[in-house]
Amino acid sequence: MAGALGMWQTLGLVLVWQASAAHSGDIIKKVVHTPWWPAGSEKTAESVGIISHGLVYMTAMMEVNETLQKTALQETWDVRDIALAAGANLSDLVDCFVNAPRGHADAVKAALMSAFPAEVQASPPAFTVVEMPGEYQFVYNSIMCVANIPDGGSKRRTVRKNGLYGVSARGLTFYEGAEAPGTISGAYEETRNIVNRMLRSSVLVDCTAYLASIQDAQAVRKAIVEVTGMKGFIQPSLTIVQATGLANRSLRLRCTAAEDDSRLRSVDTTDGKVVLTDSFAFASAQLDRNSTGVNALESLGKLFKYANVTLNDAISCSFFVKDQQKMLDLFGGFYEIFNKENPPPPTRGEYEAITECAECQVAAKCIAARPMEMEVHSEALRAVLV
Repeated sequence: MAGALGMWQTLGLVLVWQASAAHSGDIIKKVVHTPWWPAGSEKTAESVGIISHGLVYMTAMMEVNETLQKTALQETWDVRDIALAAGANLSDLVDCFVNAPRGHADAVKAALMSAFPAEVQASPPAFTVVEMPGEYQFVYNSIMCVANIPDGGSKRRTVRKNGLYGVSARGLTFYEGAEAPGTISGAYEETRNIVNRMLRSSVLVDCTAYLASIQDAQAVRKAIVEVTGMKGFIQPSLTIVQATGLANRSLRLRCTAAEDDSRLRSVDTTDGKVVLTDSFAFASAQLDRNSTGVNALESLGKLFKYANVTLNDAISCSFFVKDQQKMLDLFGGFYEIFNKENPPPPTRGEYEAITECAECQVAAKCIAARPMEMEVHSEALRAVLV
């Protein structure tokens, strides 16, 4: 399940399994544990946290309590436990994604923000709340975060430019989910406005568009292609899903950007797109007509191979399932592909949403870790790099 429903706040640290480092001091993939998600949990479920290249990616945390405020407090404690186990703290958070019930985004955001310590409220992570169902009907919301691990080599800093908010660390900027101003209307124009503003200070490597209507997907793609092409930048990997409520806007666009574009690479194939930074491979979501998601994950594996990484290198995945009642099918597919065939499994979050493929049951989106000095040598692979 995505996130422990535990009630323990005892702090502890267990570190297991580490990929070979690209160079001394760099951690490519290391699983972290807490007392309520102990060593061995990753053998039967997802990893609760994974350290990679100075960041810790966390599984979506969810709790059930009698009030929204108590639920929010418990969820922030869960996030804190994972951060501490990785050598970070809540003040080191750089990005959080939260799902909320329709009409309750503001209330959920307010509850979570008030549950954070004062120093986090003063300098919050990029904090995106989207109204869409999560893993279970009886769970109100979940929160999935990334934190920078302070080591003196990378400073966390906030970015407030062009009406956008983001947090930078390790050469990446995590932008809070953005909407166009109220004077701009329509998915095409709204996307152009948001992307133009983001590209003034960074290059997008990965975006997820949450739409009011999935019928606007092509308009979003067209706008991104046009704006990035006009500026001479690569196109980001892109995932598009339909959310349940967006406060009368066509979309909310949540992106990760690179501060330095000199070493970015884009692998474009008939199977999809992977954008490569020195540290990570960002893949576009793969779609599956099967509710287990196995075909989507195998397709991601093929896509990753173009970038010289594998599913074994996956550190974080988001799944969008058409029918919440079939979530257990997805867990079975995840277990087969990751726990059995490509351990240790990545962190994960699951949400109910529809995609561009009306018949598809699952969209799977993952990030993989790359050895820092890895270069592409294959001539066949070079042919698909842009």
